[in-house]
Amino acid sequence: MKKLMFGLMAAGSLMFGAGCGGNACDALDEAHRGLSKKVESCGNTSDEGDETSGFDKNVCENALDHCSAQEKDRLNEVADCLKDLPNCEAGGELDWIDLFSACFDKAAELNPDCAEAAK
Repeated sequence: MKKLMFGLMAAGSLMFGAGCGGNACDALDEAHRGLSKKVESCGNTSDEGDETSGFDKNVCENALDHCSAQEKDRLNEVADCLKDLPNCEAGGELDWIDLFSACFDKAAELNPDCAEAAK
């Protein structure tokens, strides 16, 4: 289950973590770093090594030209939502994944160039 959550975090950052600049990139970077701690409490006991969210702040900053001011605001909303997620708890993984996924609904209207900037 923990691998699934890290996969979702990486996919989310690839889909919506790019194309931001300045404060949006800082906010997303902080949010993604905090996610690792939030999923630690899910009760996974396997040794999976150091996994990261896949967020690349440099890619985010370099993609600034692909996002409008409104899209940067949306990305800040995604970051705020991710920061506000509760810690995942054993037995509640699916509910946590639903909350995590709902954060990205805030970025549903990003233009394709903005959303594709991390690829």
